[in-house]
Amino acid sequence: MSDPQLPRLSLPARRAITLGAVLMGLLLILGAGTVLGHQGGASDAGRIPLVGRTTTICTTSAPPNGKPAGKTQVSAVSVREAPNRAGLLTGSTLKSKPSELKLTEPGKGAQQSSVTSPVMISADGVMASTSSAVIVGDVMEGPEAGLKAAPCLAPATSHWFSALGATDADRTDLILSNPDDAQAQVDLRFYGRNGRVVVPGSPGVLIRAHESRTVSLSSLVKADSQLSVAVQASQGRVTAVAKRTQSNELKPAGVDWQIPSASPSPVAVIPGVPEGDGGRQLVVTNPSATRASVAVQVLGLQGPYEPSGAASLDVPPESTATTNLEEGLAGEAGSIKLTSNVPVTGAVISTSRRSGPGADVAIQSAAVPLIRTGVSAVATSNIADTQLIVSNSGDRDAQITFEVFSYDGVTLRTNDILLGPNITATRRLNSPAPSYLVVKVPDGSSVVGGVVLTQPERDVAGLATIPLASPDLASRAPMTRPDSSVGR
Repeated sequence: MSDPQLPRLSLPARRAITLGAVLMGLLLILGAGTVLGHQGGASDAGRIPLVGRTTTICTTSAPPNGKPAGKTQVSAVSVREAPNRAGLLTGSTLKSKPSELKLTEPGKGAQQSSVTSPVMISADGVMASTSSAVIVGDVMEGPEAGLKAAPCLAPATSHWFSALGATDADRTDLILSNPDDAQAQVDLRFYGRNGRVVVPGSPGVLIRAHESRTVSLSSLVKADSQLSVAVQASQGRVTAVAKRTQSNELKPAGVDWQIPSASPSPVAVIPGVPEGDGGRQLVVTNPSATRASVAVQVLGLQGPYEPSGAASLDVPPESTATTNLEEGLAGEAGSIKLTSNVPVTGAVISTSRRSGPGADVAIQSAAVPLIRTGVSAVATSNIADTQLIVSNSGDRDAQITFEVFSYDGVTLRTNDILLGPNITATRRLNSPAPSYLVVKVPDGSSVVGGVVLTQPERDVAGLATIPLASPDLASRAPMTRPDSSVGR
């Protein structure tokens, strides 16, 4: 029954209202199809990076006897990915005292020389997800003679190190830095050749706010073989870098900064193993309670192959194992792929060797694949020759593009590389210095890589490696959208 208080609509009016409702429904359906039809459940690869604030630490240690040893320089860059977006990158001490390092424009780079203490890099706005920094040390004489390099790292709650030394001839200083306002506390867990190593004083290591703390492994434990160390924060967060200093019959035999390896995984890849003569020792860490059966594969220039005498490795539970790759690599550059029945991680210890000059050491750690973009803030340098080593650890072809830019933002070189499955490519980087490197990789690929620095004309055969890293790895969360095909 109709309500007598409501006005009675005429037939033309009712028809107009009905037609309008039908048209509105069609527009909503078409609009939904437009919005939903272009996307599945994947992330949007072309969207603008998230903005915010990031902090990384460029770790260095106090000079011996308080006197600067050689030259140490921090280089920072910001990749141009979001035009017309504001950003700022600044350097400071851990106690927030400003330094000379500053970037105000994406696509450019800046450097700070004569670094004697850790440098904190703060990036705001668009630079929070497009910036990268590297610290390089060059010492020509004395107990720390050699070339060392490492990317500046973000603080985290967990770090893994394979292949640390704790002898008089292979010393490790573990440098823990806390950039936050509250103190941090970490526990150190050691894995030796024969299982877990109980080390008094390793749980509950305190790092005060805005300070670094150096832990000398040889003061905690003596081990005649390589050790692995898990650093787990029970309070706060820290960056962790190991300074390795080696000697041979009391003579300097190399120095390097060693960064953490990727967390243990059934498949682990160690990128950027340099070419040339010298030792190549693979160290694998198995933190699980089950024996690891590890297949070792070299991702070489002509394709994958098993290294002679080191095609497989058994690692006891909660242990560290080593094998020699020098014969299997035969001087070729590449990456090392580990496939295991249980999660493992690892590193390669590379030493330089030439007739006459002293030796140097460089450690390559297992790394995660690049996401969209890989960056090295140093592509060419006035103190060393440089080479790009890039590997595809996946089962599909990967078309990559690498670009070299001057610190003024000028494009110096662009090149495309088609990487087949489980293969490596190398390129000499000879553009004017200083410059930085940007590598673009396909979504979902398994590309890893690094820049190798060598000093062929020095009294010490300097050797160091800088792994490529995705600057926005932590800030790019996938943007999921509804899939219109679901429920059909």
